[in-house]
Amino acid sequence: MGPPRSNTTKKPSKDQHACDKKDKKKPQQPVRRGKLLLTEPAETNLINLSATIPVTLQQLLLNVFRAALLDDTYVGPRSANNATTDPNESVTSPEPRELDIKTLIQTLKSHLYNRDFDSAFTDASEELLRAYALRWSAARALGYAGVFKSVLKVLLKQDGLISSTGSNYVVCIGGGAGAEIIALAAAWRDLIDETDRGEMLSAGVAGVSLDESGGQVSTDTASKPARHPALSVTAVDIADWSGVVDRLTHTIRSPAVPGSKSHPAPLLRLEKGRDEREGEDDAGFAVRFSRSDVLSMSEDDLRDLLHLETPGKVSSNSTVMVTLMFTLNELFSTSMAKTTAFLLRTTDLLQPGTVLLVVDSPGSYSTLKLGKGKAQEGAGSSTIQERQYPMKFLLDHTLLSVAEGKWERIYSQDSRWWRRDASRVGYDVGEGSGLEDMRYQVHIYRRLAA
Repeated sequence: MGPPRSNTTKKPSKDQHACDKKDKKKPQQPVRRGKLLLTEPAETNLINLSATIPVTLQQLLLNVFRAALLDDTYVGPRSANNATTDPNESVTSPEPRELDIKTLIQTLKSHLYNRDFDSAFTDASEELLRAYALRWSAARALGYAGVFKSVLKVLLKQDGLISSTGSNYVVCIGGGAGAEIIALAAAWRDLIDETDRGEMLSAGVAGVSLDESGGQVSTDTASKPARHPALSVTAVDIADWSGVVDRLTHTIRSPAVPGSKSHPAPLLRLEKGRDEREGEDDAGFAVRFSRSDVLSMSEDDLRDLLHLETPGKVSSNSTVMVTLMFTLNELFSTSMAKTTAFLLRTTDLLQPGTVLLVVDSPGSYSTLKLGKGKAQEGAGSSTIQERQYPMKFLLDHTLLSVAEGKWERIYSQDSRWWRRDASRVGYDVGEGSGLEDMRYQVHIYRRLAA
């Protein structure tokens, strides 16, 4: 097992609490090139990341976190040895107990300040992990949702990449804390709603018939429910986030979560037996968790993580996107050599068109310092020159230089803000656990044909 910081979203960055005046950008003129939106002059960015999900859907996302993690009233589906097999029925604690958020957050902050990641994550109790997800994952999920929606739109437009028959996997490295899972569920819900509204409108127009005098006589809009591609999320992490993932996964399908008229619960509807895929809802969304250290994975384990059946053959259930959200800098900090090797091994396994999405802290928060210390020279000593490597430089060097010709960068921005609409969303889960705005850097790459 590698160092505990290799696969987890670690500590809240101070940069999330202050605005950076340098983030103000000059107006950009969007132009069209092919199917994608190009924004000049920001490094020929081929994706428009301005997409957002509706505020009422943001609120439902937050309600999922609260309902799943705050107390023990709702602890997930019954186990197989219980009398019922209804996935909508849950086990309840005889005396519901709410987490002591204030104390747990203080404990977490102490561990993170001391960089004691074993205590904060690897060896942490489930209560401590739930508190972390409530405090930091919920806010990050709000910020991630718009990014995921923009990227998923691009993937849906790529001919042959999103399969309509198999499962299309998103592999989230360091995604155990739940932000990626719930953000993807919300983005998928929004895209499905948009598709269904468009199909309903088309069916409504096509179903109107007129009599000979031109008067409307009937409207026939009845049709079978739309069938959507399936999206499956694999969250991999070095710490045991299985309890948190199970709670969140079950709660996204619970009608008991508070919703709104525009976006009622559940976040994703459950339909038994959809293509006989266990755990998949009628929006084609499924989740699994894998506790693994990606820096120490064998070739077979990495193939399994990326859903490849045999060498040289991509299965019908293929990976369409890999994400590293506030994770890559920690991987590089753990071992630059192992992280570079992991990126190159992943490169060789992914099929053309697959997207790699990297989000991390901006600026100096993602700068790696190497060479610090002293070296002996005879009777004396000399200080080894310290070198600083921005994470973006290491990423570009690995994917665009070492793996030359295998990736294209389709979006890159060194500092970007997501800001919540504080007046329209509420999130009361205890003292010290309020929502925060998020500043981040984002880099997106697309696998090219070899």
